[in-house]
Amino acid sequence: MAGTQDQGKSDGPVAGYLEEGGGSGPEDLTREGMRLSRHGRHAEALELFGRALNEDPTYTPAWVASGFALGKLGRYKEEIKACDQALALDPTLVDAWINRGFALGKLSRFSEKLVCCERAIILDPSSAQAWNARGHTLGELGRFEEELTCTEIATSLRPRYVGAWVNRGYALMKLRRFREAVSAYTRALEVYPRFASAWVNMGIACCHMNEYARAVSCFESAERIRPFLNVRGLYWKGVALSRSGRRKEAIAILSKVVREDPRHAETWIELSNCHFMVGEIEESVRCFMVAYGIDKQDIRDSLSRAVTLLREGKKEEGVRCLSQALGILLR
Repeated sequence: MAGTQDQGKSDGPVAGYLEEGGGSGPEDLTREGMRLSRHGRHAEALELFGRALNEDPTYTPAWVASGFALGKLGRYKEEIKACDQALALDPTLVDAWINRGFALGKLSRFSEKLVCCERAIILDPSSAQAWNARGHTLGELGRFEEELTCTEIATSLRPRYVGAWVNRGYALMKLRRFREAVSAYTRALEVYPRFASAWVNMGIACCHMNEYARAVSCFESAERIRPFLNVRGLYWKGVALSRSGRRKEAIAILSKVVREDPRHAETWIELSNCHFMVGEIEESVRCFMVAYGIDKQDIRDSLSRAVTLLREGKKEEGVRCLSQALGILLR
């Protein structure tokens, strides 16, 4: 169950600080750039922020706004530089710390992102966004109990914070507290019913609770908003259909998954079960043998890597690889 952000997690920067402004010159240019950014016209906005900074290189709202727009354009290293310029002028800018952390997270530099989030919280302990960003980062580092605590603080500070409710659900799923996760996703969807990834993750949680008909309904709600963009949602929808007794439909969905990802052994196993239950024994055997071939190679690779790591004295990583091989055998 990948996270995701990905699918399923929310941690975007906001421009609350940037809403301030007034006067003329760089202020007006920045205000107009922010208006364009709010409408998704980030490249045009960036041009205006550049003009504002040409007039006044010390105007911090333009630096923060530039960073925000650069992040929206996927230019994360430049976003970090823009935030650094703002923070060099004023180290107390909470949004600059949060936006800098956002960019670092996009570059998978999570330990550095965590520092930014914690600086933001020190400056403003009531910032729900800073708490949510810290939680998201801790989740990426595998610290799910701490992520849950942060999202609880974020939702207590801002009860209608959709992203924090989604991240709270994600942390609960990683802790295998699926019924509580469903409650968190429900809260998110009460605020914003068109959050497709919340519907998908709720469906996955329902599968883990053996509530397959409800899971199918969740996946269908997600698809009405947008088609599934990766195999994760399709796989779990196929599982839900299969366990609901709708095996012909499940076969159609799961066949799409293996076309996209032929080495997804769990899908081949589920396909094998579906074909068996509808009396297609030869196809069931074929799917099972494909899964067995994938598992055999994965087990061999995991054991080989475990031996290498243990010989190098990397006991913890070696044991993890052995556990992975055992998990495949028990699947």
